[in-house]
This record gives sequence, C-alpha cells and structure tokens, in this order.
Amino acid sequence: MFSAITSAMQPARLPIALLAVLLIAGLAPLIDLGAGKYYGPRGFNASPLSATEIELGTQRARSAANRVASEEVEQLESDARGDGSVPGRTVTRSELATAVRSATSKRIADRIANGVSSDDPELLRLRQRAAEAMLVIEETAPRGIATTFLAAERSAVRQATASMLRFDFNAALGAVVAGIFALPLAAMRESPLVFTLALVVVVCVVSMLAGGSCRMAAIHAGRGGRLTIVEGAMFARTRALNLVALPVLPAIVIGLFALVVIAFTALLRVPVLNVISGALFVIPMLVALLGSILALTVIAGFPLMPAAIAVEDCDAGDAITRAGALVLARPLAWLGILGASLIALAIGGILVNAIVATASTGIDTLLSTLGGDAGRALGSGAGAEVAALFGPDRLVAILVGFWNSLLDATVAAYVFTLACDLATRSYLWMRERIDGENAATISGYGLR
Repeated sequence: MFSAITSAMQPARLPIALLAVLLIAGLAPLIDLGAGKYYGPRGFNASPLSATEIELGTQRARSAANRVASEEVEQLESDARGDGSVPGRTVTRSELATAVRSATSKRIADRIANGVSSDDPELLRLRQRAAEAMLVIEETAPRGIATTFLAAERSAVRQATASMLRFDFNAALGAVVAGIFALPLAAMRESPLVFTLALVVVVCVVSMLAGGSCRMAAIHAGRGGRLTIVEGAMFARTRALNLVALPVLPAIVIGLFALVVIAFTALLRVPVLNVISGALFVIPMLVALLGSILALTVIAGFPLMPAAIAVEDCDAGDAITRAGALVLARPLAWLGILGASLIALAIGGILVNAIVATASTGIDTLLSTLGGDAGRALGSGAGAEVAALFGPDRLVAILVGFWNSLLDATVAAYVFTLACDLATRSYLWMRERIDGENAATISGYGLR
C-alpha cells in the first residue's frame, strides 16, 4: 500500500492531476458569481452576509484606502456619483487597491526626486502602510459559496492530518466525515441549484481525469510498465463517456427513488388520496431504505469505479456493479483499506509538502535577499505586500507569483495522483482476494 507513495511521484502523472486542481480553482469564482451568496470568516456556520454587512465591509475597505490615498479615493467617489443624470455606482475594491498603489507610487517618486535614497526607511514605511491598507481591503472582501467551501475543505484536510499525527482517530474521522458529507451538504443547502450543478460537473470531470491517472497506476502496479502522459490522456478521452457516467448513473437512480418518496409525501396534502398514501406509506419507507443503502454503497465504492474502468476497460454500469460487489463482499476489509489509504495520503501529503516547503523557503530567501522590492514582498509571503507593489515590480511579482502558486499546486496534484494510485492498488488487491484474478490481468490497452 505504501509503495504507492513513491510511485505516485512519477512526473508523467502530474499534468493530469494539475489539470484537475486548476479546474477546481478556476471554476470557484464563476460559481461564486452564479450563486450570489457571500459569507464571512465563519463560513457556513453563520448566515450569508446581508447587504448591510457587505456595505459595512466596503466602508472599512474605503476607510483603510482613504488613510493612504485620500485624494484618489475622493476622486473615485466623485466619478462614481456621476453628474446626477444616471444612478451612481459603488467604488469597487479593485479601484481602491489601484488608488492605494497610485498614491504610494507618487509619494515614493516624490521622495526620490527630492534626493531620498531608494533604501531609505521612510520609503519602507510608505510601502508598509500601503500593505496594511491592502490587507484590510482583502480581509473585508466577502467570500462566495465556492471559495468558502474550498477554504472549509482545506481546513478539514489539515484537521484530519493533524489528528492522525496525534493518533486522535476520532477527531480524524470527524474531519473526514465533515469533508465528505457535512460540508457539501451545507453548501448545497445554501445554493441548491447552482452549487449542486457545479459540484456534479466538477465530479464528472474529475472522474474522467481520474480514469487516465488510474490507468497509468494500473499498468505500473499490475504489469510493472509505464504509460506516457499522452497514453494516459488518450485513455481518459476515449473512455470519457463511461468515466463521466460513473457519478451520473447512481445519482439518477437515487433521484428516482427520491421522487417516489416525494410523491407519496405530497399526496398527504390531497383529500382522499392522503388516506391511500398513508395506508401505503410503507412503500416510500422501503424505497428510502433501499436508496440509503445504494447511496452509501456508491459513496463507499466510488474510489474503485474509475479503477475498475482502468483495469477492466469496461463500461460505466459494469464498473459500478464491480465496485459495489467488491465493497459488499468484504466491507470490513474495505474499511480497513480506506483507513490505511487515509494514513498513506497523510504521510505522502506531508512528505511532498515538506519538499515543496523546503524549496519555497530557499526561493523566498533568495528573493528577499537579491530580488529588490518585488523580491522582498514575494519572500515575505504576505499577499497584501505583493498587492501593494506598482509599476514593473508589480508585473514581476505577478509572473513570479504565478510560478510559485503552480509549485504550491503540485502538493494538491500529488495527493490526487496518490489517491488514484491507492484506489487502483486497492481494486487489484480486492479483485485478487475475492475473484481470484491475478493483478497482472489487465485489459490490453496501451501496453508496451
């Protein structure tokens, strides 16, 4: 099981995983915009922010910007009010940030023109004041539903990892359950249409990408061979319909079960029919029980479904059936495998995170020492200081920050690859123990 930690580090598997990570990060702002609900630091534990609370945060941001760039902010507000012939508009946070950068740039240019050296402490204080204003502008910004959800998921992952390191398995289990069940359900309650549809789309696309990664893992674990990134991507593309159908087909079946329960419940409000519905209410109870069993089986066996397609090269229905049969045949063994896989994920994530953190620390040290103003801001790790940069320094910070963020994304990409590798090895092991098929028995696609 733990050999997957090293095999998942193969560079050929990284692009598919990075695509999954970048897809989720890229869709978050669109989901936020579509849902139209915003939250504070407490996330889903509190009600969505009201218009008054959002306006209060905007006022705080305006006040912070006004302390640094009073003239620029006053001009922005004057332009936003207009001449009275058209309704006024609200000054945006990006405009406030631009005003802070513009005012700081002018003050620094004036100081230098008056003979102040570029490393004078006064210039550093000006930059620090701008960074403090930027920090307030960022912190008071309302967070959308997808951004809040991703932040809560990251917190759950950190809590689960820390609990495992402390051998506090109850807390780790609670964090895992929260990440898999509680947080998605909370987000779907807040936005039943937009977030639910977005979640289905993301799960479908991630399922397709997982199929390619699982195929590469299956060839390596079962046959000792390796597929290139092109071969793995081609497998995912040619089997895209089956891979996308993995989460869709069970959702449709569970939805049909839910319709039966909803129909009987709705009939309770109709005269005469309510008596018949009450007499036959055992039917929706049995349907709900069957649907719950099916839902739990699908959720428990979902990691095995892309692996089943990767190993057997079968259709979606066959993969769902195979995964469910393996889980129901050895439920305790599967729970043990899930527990061991979570430990392996934690160890692998900590290891790769330590490697990336070491590299990032070295880069930040060099940037702080040799990189000038942009390097010092990037090396500090404070987003507000980077946002306060202006001119060529800002362009440099954006470019270097992009590569730094891509380096940080490799940790999440590795965890995705490791999860696919563990799922594939688990499928091969359970298939061999239950069905007696050798791990090397893999449908021949792309073998060299």
